[in-house]
Amino acid sequence: MQDRYKKVWRLHIITYRFQFRCIQVTIMLKIKLTEEPRFVLLFILSMLLLLIIMIFVNFFLKKSQTVDSEEDNQNTVVLMQAKKEQTRQKKARQSVVSSVRDAIKKGKSLTPYIQIDNMDKDSPEYKELKKMIDDEIKRRKAGGVRKESTDSSKITRYLDESTPRDRSSDAAYIYFVDVSRILIPRFCVQIALKQHLQMSEVTITADSKTMSFNVPSYKSENIGKGVAEWYDVPLDQDTYRAVQAIMKAKKTVLSISGMKGKVSRDLTGDEIKAFQRILDGYIALGGSLTYLQVNKLPVH
Repeated sequence: MQDRYKKVWRLHIITYRFQFRCIQVTIMLKIKLTEEPRFVLLFILSMLLLLIIMIFVNFFLKKSQTVDSEEDNQNTVVLMQAKKEQTRQKKARQSVVSSVRDAIKKGKSLTPYIQIDNMDKDSPEYKELKKMIDDEIKRRKAGGVRKESTDSSKITRYLDESTPRDRSSDAAYIYFVDVSRILIPRFCVQIALKQHLQMSEVTITADSKTMSFNVPSYKSENIGKGVAEWYDVPLDQDTYRAVQAIMKAKKTVLSISGMKGKVSRDLTGDEIKAFQRILDGYIALGGSLTYLQVNKLPVH
């Protein structure tokens, strides 16, 4: 801006000098020329002066328009970048919402909290996701049996709402499957570890009763930075009596031994309540436990 003022000031100086020269010429012409030639010459000089002024004015106007145009272009670029950033953030929020919903469906209770931990607590997306997670936790605590389809159109699983939907957490539970309208109860124990345990035996201590089961085979899969192992078998007389003992006991300890060590933990209240809900659901849908109520399980 200062450069523009300097140039305008110079233009004024040049104009004044030109006018001064014109006055000098006029004085000289008054002396030497007659009135008509003098008038013509003055007219020509005036047109030249006007032309010079228009050229300078046009030059400065173009300069000003160029500066304004550059500023407009810069503003346009900033605006476009801001819009791109808003679009990117919107897509990121939509991605988080989608992944949280997927995590809730799969029963990953920790994953949604980790994903929304860095979000703006006042944003609509955070409030929506927080409500989804809280509602899911309340629903699980309330209990109930959920129905899950499988890869086979003829097989449907029935599990308790508190039962994990994947293998990323420790759990002991029973569930039942509907195979062409035949209900089959099953017993499952799963553990999540940093490295393989290679489970070989499951021991349940319900108060003073200790029941052990050999694990002839098990399944495993990689989960995140660790590995999951699980023992999943049809409910038989031994495992059914173990379930009965768990439901009656004040405290139950689950121990899993393997080729590479042993892990133990107490069963939670939710796990124990889930055993009864699944048995009730199994009977309500037409299942029978008569074939399991035969021999007593040896107590060590």
